[in-house]
Amino acid sequence: MLEFLEIAKTDFWETFGGAWIFPVLIISIVWILAGEKRWGRKILLGILPLAFLFLYWCPISGMLFIKLLGDEVYWRILWLIPLAIVIPYAGGMLLKKLDGIKKWAMFAVMLLVLAVCGKPVLSTEWFEPSVNAYKIPQYVIEVCDLLPSNIHAMVSNRLMPYIRQCDPTITLEYGRNALNYNGITETDSKEQLLYLEAQKSEIDLSVLLPLAREADITFLVFSNNRTYIGNWEDYGYREYGNTDEFCVFVDVNYEETQEEA
Repeated sequence: MLEFLEIAKTDFWETFGGAWIFPVLIISIVWILAGEKRWGRKILLGILPLAFLFLYWCPISGMLFIKLLGDEVYWRILWLIPLAIVIPYAGGMLLKKLDGIKKWAMFAVMLLVLAVCGKPVLSTEWFEPSVNAYKIPQYVIEVCDLLPSNIHAMVSNRLMPYIRQCDPTITLEYGRNALNYNGITETDSKEQLLYLEAQKSEIDLSVLLPLAREADITFLVFSNNRTYIGNWEDYGYREYGNTDEFCVFVDVNYEETQEEA
């Protein structure tokens, strides 16, 4: 129970924290329930949002949703509350009761309230100026400038979401769905063993590289802070290049294969 309440509180504050939009929502719901005469709209815009809030905070329904959805996406229950409809509709109901200069003055006050109570969408918390034409992190561009086209690679998790945006001819052994393997401690799957070994701060090359060769991985890219047990050359790979943050390794047969092709 305490664990559920902690998850619910954390998700709630991450959704509404730093803004006053939630009190505005509650005031709007109360206004709709009190003033709306049409039951269809009262249910949709008043009762239903309250029902979602109850289901979100109720321990029984909340723990059920967490079990079905997972605690990492439980906060999405709050997306079901139609804030963008409820608040403007309540404001429209209020404006209908006024006329003349009072209506325009109230409209201006409402705009000011929304501006003050909300958070800037284009804030530095979520956005930053693009530093290249691809609009992806510069460290990805630096790695892609090293990598040839039409290769099969295994790359650091930080690079996974971006590499193919820069060069779609590069195929990856793992995409972002491989992050699901992070919670696994023991496995007999070669695919998972290869991934899990690559996540270690000290990588055992006697485990990693035979599996990489079996998967036909030509290039491997790891952060510069990794250390290794063994020598790359002993397993048929060598250092290919470096950036400020990453080191690129290549199958020693790669250049010969390219020359023959």
